[in-house]
Amino acid sequence: MFPLKLISTLDVDSRPGPPTQFKSWHLLAALLLFSEARNPIGRYQLGDELGLGRGSVRSLVKFLRRRDFIHPVKRRGHELSIEGQKYVTDLSQVLVKIVKLPQSAFTVDQYNFGCHLRNRAHLVTDGVSQRDAALRAGASGATTLVQESDPESLVMPVEHRVSRLEAISLLEHFNLREKDVLLIGSGSSWVVARLGTLAASITLLDE
Repeated sequence: MFPLKLISTLDVDSRPGPPTQFKSWHLLAALLLFSEARNPIGRYQLGDELGLGRGSVRSLVKFLRRRDFIHPVKRRGHELSIEGQKYVTDLSQVLVKIVKLPQSAFTVDQYNFGCHLRNRAHLVTDGVSQRDAALRAGASGATTLVQESDPESLVMPVEHRVSRLEAISLLEHFNLREKDVLLIGSGSSWVVARLGTLAASITLLDE
């Protein structure tokens, strides 16, 4: 299986049993949080980071454990398994980086994250799918910027071409190459902004 299809093939919303309160963007956010953590993550911390209640966190942890992406560490919480580490490593070849960003002309709320996606420009049409995905995750919106062949500018689909000088406050965080995509998700909190950014990125991970 092509690793990047994992999120869609897990098909969180249609799994057997009662409806779950966590979505694909929570799943992706959890995997990245586990990969970034220096110590095991407990359920309370995971719930705070993902904006989920206790029941949803228990379901998400059980979901990841059944698929051998995480394993418990005594009473300290959970950490990525070898299989989980492999998946995140494969993912990082496309989802290069996600970082906090300052407010700018490209953001629509106080809290913002930028996500650098390698070689995903061919999957971008007008940016509406990415914006709508961010909105479904509770974010205020998402901006899509594409690096095309002109190294001095970026393309904001449908809207206009943006000079790198205009976006300098954003680009200092990323090393964009031709055909790369920069997604900027905005929200009323860091949690919501991160989830919205990841929800938008999922629209460009599968092909």
